[in-house]
Amino acid sequence: PRGPAHVMATNPTYGNNDLPLQQNSGGPIKETPAQLEGGFQCGNIPFTGIPLAVHKLFPAYIVLSSIVGFIDATTEAGLLNMLIVGPVLFSTVLVHELGHCAGTFYTGGRVAGILLWPLGGLAFVGSSGEARHNLLISLAGPATHLPQSLFWLMMLAAGNQGDVSMTLQGDFGPDLCRQAIIINISLLLFNLCVPAYPLDGGQIFVSSLLLCGVGVNTVAPITLGVSATLSVAIISLGIYLWNFMAVFVGVWVLYQNYQLYQCVKEGRLEQHPLFAKYVQGGGDGG
Repeated sequence: PRGPAHVMATNPTYGNNDLPLQQNSGGPIKETPAQLEGGFQCGNIPFTGIPLAVHKLFPAYIVLSSIVGFIDATTEAGLLNMLIVGPVLFSTVLVHELGHCAGTFYTGGRVAGILLWPLGGLAFVGSSGEARHNLLISLAGPATHLPQSLFWLMMLAAGNQGDVSMTLQGDFGPDLCRQAIIINISLLLFNLCVPAYPLDGGQIFVSSLLLCGVGVNTVAPITLGVSATLSVAIISLGIYLWNFMAVFVGVWVLYQNYQLYQCVKEGRLEQHPLFAKYVQGGGDGG
C-alpha cells in the first residue's frame, strides 16, 4: 500500500488485549500504554479529549521520504511528495484511528489514546470484547476512507474546473488531490481485503468467524495460517517492488503471528490479547 498500515490496539493492561496492531480488548482501560508515553506528546485531540502521541521515528520517516522524493524528482515533484508523506498521510492516518475510537465509544468502550508511528496508527481502546462490537470497531477505521476520498474528490473538482480525471497531469494542486484519493482508496482496500492479523482485515476476519459460530480453538489456528501466509506474501511483494514499507509491515505481521503461534502451541490462548475474552467464555465466540 501507499502509506502505513492501520490497526486498532488494545493493551494487556486494559483487560483483554491490544497492540500496535489492531487488537480489540475487553475491560476498562486502567493506565496509559507505555507506547503512548514513549512518543512525542501532542496533547488531547480537540472535541474528543483523546490523547495523541507521535512515535519518535515517525518524523524521521517523513523527513527521509521527503529527501528521497527531492532526489528522485524535480523540486515541484519533491514538494508534492513531501506534502503527501507529511500532512496528507498524517491526517489520513489520524482520521482512520479516530474512526476506531468512534466505534469504541459507540459500543460503550473507552479510549486510552492514539499513537502515530512509521507503520501506521494505533488506537488503544478497551471494549466489551464481544465479537459484534469488535467487528464494528474494526470496520469503523477503514470506513473513514470513504468520506476522506469524497472530500479530496470535491477539492479536485473545485480546483480543476470540474475535471475529476485521476490521471496525473503535472498540475500541483489537482495532482495533490489525486494522490490523496489514491492513498485513501488503497488503504481502504488493503485494510478490508487483507485478512491478516493484527491488521484491520484480520480483526474483521476473526470477528466474522466467531459470529458465524466457529469455536475460538478453531478460529485461532485458521487465523494463524491465513495471516502467516499473507505476511510472507506481503514481504515477497515488497521485495519484488522494492517497497520497504511493505516489507516492514509484512515482518511486523509475521512477528505478531509468531506470538499467536506460541499461544496456540502451548495452549495459552487465554493469555492472548485477541482471544482471551472468548476463551474465558465471554463475548460472542463461545
